[in-house]
This record gives sequence, C-alpha cells and structure tokens, in this order.
Amino acid sequence: MIAMDASELLKRYRAGETDFQGENLCGVDLNGADLIGADFTDCDLRNTSFILAYLNRANLSRAKLMGARLSGANLSQANLLCANLQDTDLHGVILYAADLRGSNMALASLIDANLIGADLRSADLSNANLRGACLRGANLRYEKRFYQGAVLRGADLRNADLRGANLTGADLSKADLSRANLSEANLREANLTGANLTEAEIRGSFLSDAVLVDAVLKQAILVNAKLERANLTEADLTGSNLNDANLTDATLAKVQCLQSTLQRSRLNRTDLSRADLRSADLREATLIEAYLGRADLRGANLTEANLAKAELSSANLIGAELRGATMPDGSIHE
Repeated sequence: MIAMDASELLKRYRAGETDFQGENLCGVDLNGADLIGADFTDCDLRNTSFILAYLNRANLSRAKLMGARLSGANLSQANLLCANLQDTDLHGVILYAADLRGSNMALASLIDANLIGADLRSADLSNANLRGACLRGANLRYEKRFYQGAVLRGADLRNADLRGANLTGADLSKADLSRANLSEANLREANLTGANLTEAEIRGSFLSDAVLVDAVLKQAILVNAKLERANLTEADLTGSNLNDANLTDATLAKVQCLQSTLQRSRLNRTDLSRADLRSADLREATLIEAYLGRADLRGANLTEANLAKAELSSANLIGAELRGATMPDGSIHE
C-alpha cells in the first residue's frame, strides 16, 4: 500500500475525518500534529515521527510503531492495545491512563515518561529504558487466566517513580531499580532475581512470595515491607533498613545483612542459615523458631529480641548483645 503523506492526512482530519484504520503512514513526518481522537488501528507507523504531537485518546491498537519517534508526544488515555512499540523513542512521552495491555515495548526508550495509571498488563518491557519514568498507580499485575505479568527483564528503571504500582507477578529479573521509589507498590509473586535495588525506596511495599534471589538491596529502605515467604537467598542487604518489616517464613539463606537494621522485624520461622548478620541491629526483633544454622551474628545487637525455639546451636554470637533477649529455651538473657 502506498503511504499517505502528512498533508493529505491532516487535511482529512481537519475536515472531520478520524478513521484512518489500516492506513500506511510509514516514515511520515507528523511532528507537532493535532490528531486527538484519531483512529490508527492496524496502521503501519514504522519510523513515523510524532515528536510533540497530540494523540490524546487516539486509537493505536495493533499499530506497528517500530522505530517511531514519539518523544514529548501526548498519548494520555490513548489505546495502544497490542501495539508494537519495539525500539521506539518514547522519551518524555505522556501515557497517562493509556491502555498498553499486550504491547511490545522491548528496547524502547521511555526516559522520563509519564505512565501514571497506565494499564501495562501483559506488556513486554524487557530491556526498555525507563530511567526517571513515573509509573505511579500503573497496573502491571498478573491475572490468572487473563493476563500475564508485565515483562521488565533487564529494564532500566533507575530513579523511576513506581509508588503504588501493581507489579504482582511481574518479571523484573536483572532489572536496574537503583534509587527507584517503590513505596506501597504491590510486588507479590514478582520475579526480582538478580535485580539491582540499591538505595531503592521500598517502604510499606508488598513482596509476599516474591523471588529476590541474588538481588542487590544495598542501603535500600524496606521499612514496614511485607516479605512473607519471599525468597532472598544470597541477596545483598548490606546497610539496608528493614525496621518493622515482616519476613515470616521467608528464606534468607546466605544473605548479606552486614550492618543492616532490623529493629522490631518479624523473622518467625525464617531460614537465616549461613546469613551474614555481623553488626546488624535486631533489637526487639522476633525470631521465633527461626533457623540460624551457621549464621554469623558477631557484634549483632539482639537486645530484647525473641529467639524462642530458634536454632542457634551453630551460630556465631561472639560479641553479640543479648541483654533482655528471650533465648531458645525460653529463658531471659541477663
């Protein structure tokens, strides 16, 4: 199909026509164009330029947008259902409340993009660049029988705003979330294997049943985080803040918690075998029935901690502070 040129498209649009379904607009220059509400369903928009264009509420479902340039464009409330945005330039784009279900955004550049309230269920964002993007309240969750969790494998989410985002079941393996804000986010059953969460703000977030094997959480803020049954095997939590966190039944085998603070944290039945807890602050923490086989607790502060029925027989407690702690046999350490 011969491509429609920009002047013809804009002329028809100004005349009141909005239905351009299936048209070939490959490589057309539509920078700054006002195309609010236009229907581009199934259109070929490869390498088309929409820089600073107005595409609010436009229908781009199933459109081919590979290599397109949409930096600074306004696509608020647009329909991009199953659109192909692979390797597309979306720097600074506005996708507020946009429908991106099933879209392919692998390798796309979404630096500083506005994705507040966007629906990203089943979207593929693997290796996408989302540095500084805002995803507050975005929906990336997995829904059994309906939607797979969003794929963000290897995505660059440094400094991204993900406050309150629903990432249930999402694949964030090896993603870079350093200094990202994930406060109150829902990450239940999410895959964060090998992810970088250095200095991330994860305050009050839900991480029940999440997989964080080999994840880096150095100096992360996990105050009041819900990590029940989470798998943090060999994760690096050096200098992190886990005050009031719930880690009941979690797996922290071989975890690095050097100089971490876990005041009042709940670690009941938690597997802390071979964990490095040197100089960790565990004041008033509850470790009832916790397994601490060969754990390193040298210099740790366990003042008034509850270690009832905990397995401590092979743990290293040299220099640990145990004043007022409830010991495995129920006695109070003086």
